[in-house]
Amino acid sequence: MADLLEVQYAVSADGRRVAEAEVGSIVAARELVAAAIAAGSELAWAHSAADLSALGFSERPGYRRLVGPAMPKPMPTDVTELSADEDTAELCAAAYHGQWGHKTPDTWPLADLAGSTLLGLRRGGLIAGTCRITTAAGYIDAPGLIPHERDDAGYRMLLAAALSRIADGQVIVESWGDSQDRVRACEQLGLTTAAYCPGWELDLVGQTEAVLPFLAHPTDCAGDNGQMIAAVGKFR
Repeated sequence: MADLLEVQYAVSADGRRVAEAEVGSIVAARELVAAAIAAGSELAWAHSAADLSALGFSERPGYRRLVGPAMPKPMPTDVTELSADEDTAELCAAAYHGQWGHKTPDTWPLADLAGSTLLGLRRGGLIAGTCRITTAAGYIDAPGLIPHERDDAGYRMLLAAALSRIADGQVIVESWGDSQDRVRACEQLGLTTAAYCPGWELDLVGQTEAVLPFLAHPTDCAGDNGQMIAAVGKFR
């Protein structure tokens, strides 16, 4: 018997209702879409190694875990540790606005942020981007930048600053929705990909009638051979 699909419901970083799940096959993807429609979600996000394009999903940069050595040295002058007053849910959402896999926190601070520090890149006196680190665990949540401040230089500077704050040993960096340009920036700083799962997005606004036939006739999608393909994604 197939495992029950676990769907999480939230609001994306740009304010849209989203249903999200790890999906191992087209059949499971249909279940996600049906659940999203029933819940009134605007988006369906799938973490899946399967090709979901037959259902109308578009592939997105997904979940990635990178590893590499710490790089202890002085931080760039434009990056500072943010105060508790500056570390807000609104800033978190703004830094990842429109980026696949990132959501608007429904409570703040989140329990899993305990012991972490938020670094901020300042431009013209304003916060242009952030990067969260947990130094004791050697963990970095990949940088995010405010939409109009997004560039490779800012991403690289924040990531380099985060790596500089880890004293020694191996560092783990997790990212959601980062482009290949950003992956290359990670590689230039000595990081390598240890795990990756593609992301998929289906915009359900105005599309409900179009996807209903696929939900009603599960054998109509080419490429669905009934075999499960492991999803190794991780929710943000």
